[in-house]
Amino acid sequence: MSVVVGNSDFRPLQNNPTAKITGVHESLLQECEKDIIWYRENFFGKPHDNYLALESTKGPLAISVILDGGVYKALVRSIEGSERLTVEGSAVYQSAHRKMFKLGPKVDNLMSAFSSGIPARSLTLVKNPGLANELLSMEERQVIRSYKFGVAYCTAGQSTEADMLSNRHENISPGYKAFLQFLGETIELRGWKGYRAGLDVSGTNQTGSHAVYTKWQGYEIMFHVATMLPYNEKDKQQLERKRHLGNDIVVIVFQDSDEPFQLSSISSHQNHILAFVKPEGDGYRFTCAVKQGVPVFIPDIPDPPIFGKDAVSRDFFLHTLVNGERASYKSASFAPKISRTRSVLLCDVASKHLK
Repeated sequence: MSVVVGNSDFRPLQNNPTAKITGVHESLLQECEKDIIWYRENFFGKPHDNYLALESTKGPLAISVILDGGVYKALVRSIEGSERLTVEGSAVYQSAHRKMFKLGPKVDNLMSAFSSGIPARSLTLVKNPGLANELLSMEERQVIRSYKFGVAYCTAGQSTEADMLSNRHENISPGYKAFLQFLGETIELRGWKGYRAGLDVSGTNQTGSHAVYTKWQGYEIMFHVATMLPYNEKDKQQLERKRHLGNDIVVIVFQDSDEPFQLSSISSHQNHILAFVKPEGDGYRFTCAVKQGVPVFIPDIPDPPIFGKDAVSRDFFLHTLVNGERASYKSASFAPKISRTRSVLLCDVASKHLK
């Protein structure tokens, strides 16, 4: 399978001859760790201090600190994200006077022990008990526990985005049906209670009657399967399908032929990861293209890029998609928006408590 780049914003990912198909491994566990609501796990409901800054050299800040078994833990929230820091209590300087009266270390000494980059002089200790609930709510809003991925189908003679959005579900191949089963289970949208990814669950079938869904490693994943979305014979562009897949950061393209795909036909500003899958032997050949500006992410794709239909291969494939979307958040398309959202949330909390 070849992918034609042409005049495109996308670049193919390079395969790694030494890489192997692996299941759940350390890099995935590290990614999952980022989605643990650390404030709830380590601070909420326990005696701890919360510091706020509306203005500092790092912008608005919210820092939570707790002494846990002789170890200080800090959760530093800034417009750049949340940073989790730990330091042994013995490494934090305290004057003899403060030790004698059990006053604890000064905030300057405590913050410098965590990081020299924390602007301690801008921080104010806030003792309002209601702040804890607000910090927990803010953290919960920023933790990602669900993903939506587009899935498109290309058959013989098709090579463009318009082609892959024009196929009818009743005409798909047995191989494509098997691939959808590989991804997840087919669920009825009517009355669906799980993550719906913008799909209609009222029973009016505005976005089709069924979709493909899975729970994987604690995440919910809904697949926007183009052929399951409504088809409009009068609409050559299939805008209803385009509306969903065009807003997905990751789109899987299943190729049922050797026709090279024209990457330049992708017109969505949201699409940043294109995962091309083609049946090969008892498994699939996998090629990934990423939009310019998306940083390198793991796992590396092996060379040859072949994976099977087993559970380990499925872990590898979904791990690649999840990490690809995470990497896209750091691109120029998303990073400024995410920083602005964090800034608004932090400013709202700090403004309320630092009047």
